[in-house]
Amino acid sequence: MSVAGNLARVGRTLACTAILCLPAAAWADEPVTGTRLGGHTQPGPALTARDQAVGAKQMATCLYNRKMPVARALLLAPTMAYGNSANAKLMGDVQCFNAQFANDMVEERRVTFPTEIMRGMLAEVALVRSAAEVAALQPLALQKIYQRDWFAVTGRNITVDEMGACIADTNPAGIFALLKTEPTSPQEGAAFGQLGDNLGKCLRAGTKLQANRQSLRAALADALFQRIYRPQPDRVTH
Repeated sequence: MSVAGNLARVGRTLACTAILCLPAAAWADEPVTGTRLGGHTQPGPALTARDQAVGAKQMATCLYNRKMPVARALLLAPTMAYGNSANAKLMGDVQCFNAQFANDMVEERRVTFPTEIMRGMLAEVALVRSAAEVAALQPLALQKIYQRDWFAVTGRNITVDEMGACIADTNPAGIFALLKTEPTSPQEGAAFGQLGDNLGKCLRAGTKLQANRQSLRAALADALFQRIYRPQPDRVTH
């Protein structure tokens, strides 16, 4: 079996600005000043892979900060329909300041995230804010089978989520060390290297993993979030 990161699928569109977010129609209807000026909407400069990854993380942080209840509802959705509803509420215009992907010449940026990547980035923000709870997690014994209700709502191949749940159980500190690194950085690469043994043990036999850093990081962050905030019944403490 070949497991893809599903990055070809495009999620809902998020209209966002670093300075001020306005409906697109507001600019489209406004008369252009001058006689030789074109429209307001123009392609922005091409961003490097690093800038795209860092900018995406900053946008997810902004979304979580400004729409925390909705972001958590998406991550903890009991069904796909509930998750889609939360995702729809999360998307839209939002003001974000000091973003990596904008400058003083930018009024609006429009970006898209596949749903599974968005989930992972939101989970990262939540986990950073719950550092004490993450640090308190202890490694659990490796299980033969990993079954979780949340697998059905992520949009990922189930094998990827099984692997993520396994690593979140057996090496939570390794995942958190990864999440504290900057995307695409050498430190991120080193953190992935430290998880190599876990990836080998937790990937279903006969499965070939084909996922880039961003999609794998998102899956691991989601799994660690789920371990803390949606634990298995036999782990609930009273």
